[in-house]
Amino acid sequence: MSYTLQTQGADRLAELLGALPDETERAQRNALNAAATEFKRSFVDEISAGTGLKKKLVRQGIRVSRAKRATSEARIIPDSQGLPITEYTWRPEPAGHPTRARVLIRWFGGWKVAAGFINPESDRPIPLKTITSRGRSRRPMLAHGVSIAAAFKYVRDDDRKMETYAARLAEIFEEKLEDQINQRA
Repeated sequence: MSYTLQTQGADRLAELLGALPDETERAQRNALNAAATEFKRSFVDEISAGTGLKKKLVRQGIRVSRAKRATSEARIIPDSQGLPITEYTWRPEPAGHPTRARVLIRWFGGWKVAAGFINPESDRPIPLKTITSRGRSRRPMLAHGVSIAAAFKYVRDDDRKMETYAARLAEIFEEKLEDQINQRA
């Protein structure tokens, strides 16, 4: 899953401002790259605030594929690998047996059940899982929570926010195009 940024209608605006095709293309690339970086920063702040994850961890889990001469789009790509539950703000919830409890992680204004369990009777209770992705090892291992991609999808699905991002991309493009035109003089 990724979030792709593209400009549309840039040629018409460039004609109105008297920009050359090379200037328009360069302004598009610069605007897409600047917007991708700015939007990534915004996503990092929202995901960190909603899940309790450290900003550094979220920032490392989202990469930006920049627009180049050959590709006229920038992409924001979140990591789909689950993170250890210990990275989240988490808490146990009793599950009907004295040695078993569910693990809840903080999730955008509430709590979400994570795949794992905890033994509240233990000297050092930590979230564990018994089944690996291959299904072979049945020894308890550190449990993993939701991926950054799932949090990214949750944050990205707000339509009002996408309209704001589209307007901001248009502003950045106008600034970059103006810079290109001014460099000509």
